[in-house]
Amino acid sequence: MRTSLLILCLLLTHALSAQKRFTTQQLQADFAVLKNAYKTLHPGLYKYADSTTIDRYFAQCQTSLNHDQSLTDAYLTVMKLTASFKCGHSYPNFYNQEGDMKALFEQQNSLPFWFQLIDNRMLVTKSADAAVPVGVEILTINGLPIKTIIDTMLPLVRADGANDGKRRNLLNVEGKKHEYFDVLFPMLFPKGVPAFTVKMSDLRTKKLTTAIVNGLRHTDRDTQIRQRYAIAKDTTATFSWLNDNTALMQINTFANWDRSFKFGKFYDAAVTEFTQKKGQNLIIDIRKNEGGDLWEGKQLIRHLITNPIVINEQQDCWAYVSIDSSLSQYIDNQWAYQWRYRNANDFVQLPGGQYRGKKDGNGQRLDPSNNHLTGTVYLLTSATNSSAAWQFASALREHKLATLVGQETGGNQKGITANALFFMVLPNTKIEVDVPLMGMDYAEAAKRPDAGIQPDVYVKPSVQAFVQGTDQELDAVQTLIARKK
Repeated sequence: MRTSLLILCLLLTHALSAQKRFTTQQLQADFAVLKNAYKTLHPGLYKYADSTTIDRYFAQCQTSLNHDQSLTDAYLTVMKLTASFKCGHSYPNFYNQEGDMKALFEQQNSLPFWFQLIDNRMLVTKSADAAVPVGVEILTINGLPIKTIIDTMLPLVRADGANDGKRRNLLNVEGKKHEYFDVLFPMLFPKGVPAFTVKMSDLRTKKLTTAIVNGLRHTDRDTQIRQRYAIAKDTTATFSWLNDNTALMQINTFANWDRSFKFGKFYDAAVTEFTQKKGQNLIIDIRKNEGGDLWEGKQLIRHLITNPIVINEQQDCWAYVSIDSSLSQYIDNQWAYQWRYRNANDFVQLPGGQYRGKKDGNGQRLDPSNNHLTGTVYLLTSATNSSAAWQFASALREHKLATLVGQETGGNQKGITANALFFMVLPNTKIEVDVPLMGMDYAEAAKRPDAGIQPDVYVKPSVQAFVQGTDQELDAVQTLIARKK
């Protein structure tokens, strides 16, 4: 056992020490591109902070890059800068990294279990190592209290505005292709990794134990867990019945860029079945849904309305009309031609300095479907819901189409900045950063609260419910239905 741990530690030490180092000159050149991109292209850069504060963030980043350093250190510095903008779509995207940066994510240095965070408590939900069973609370990792680890990571995690619920939610490990915790822990706390000494408490018996477990490549861990617990990957959406009167529609994502899942047909079939079986209550569950394309949500809304409505996403402002030509060579998404070259005559400049298309600003009219759902609708929400999932919850709340049950959503009432994106690859480190291009008018954002969408019925996650395996949000809806009767 000790021999294998020693070998693992030596392998990680070699991986870290073998990282290519970058000179101050290279890093400063990368910083110049990074600063130019965000300051000229991001339409929401000054939504949560004034120009003096933003300039201070850039100055701190520049200072941090003012000495030779490893790719890991440079990546953490870039991540800290983009997180300071408080924009949920601005970050060095795990999914878009290539080469040496991507290789850093593929080491055998991830915890061998999944977990959920509740009030700074790390609760094991699934495990690939028998030494750490399901149903224990992790108290320390390599001697570090869980709260210390969380507090260190939070300033590096993306979210819109002051929505720390979203940031904490992103620190859960639950089988996504890339997880913040998997990426950040070995970078921030390399000592002892890839072995982990975990101190834990059994949530039922309160018995304290300590175990030393080997790190795993995150993909291997997830494969082992899915096989051990017979867990299929999340489907896009499902429709089922809880009883004769109540149906459950789970929509796990609105991301459908290849249009392989036919949302329109799915909704139409579900509503038809609901009507034929004389359903009375529809529970729409988007708790796992982080977003995607809002159109996939709008198609469902058409089945819930009887008169036309206008959905004004308030996401139609740009920071530029023509981009700085020096940035073109660093834009990875060559398909984004329409965002590079536009006709200035098609735009008007707003008092806050942003630009809006002359045809924009009026929202989108949504007409009802002929296949109308008659019944009471409930929407289950969580901090996962940002981007298009936040917009969907916002539309249902604004037009009184459903009773929202759960936790505050991710996203922000001051609007999200996304819709169109440039993927910028820095010239030397090759770190990719997402730069969103469309956002809310600063004047409109200033009128709104810095928060996600609050549910009509708030459900506080509890450790007791976790131990009992209780679905608190679903139970809360069923209680509402019983009271209605």
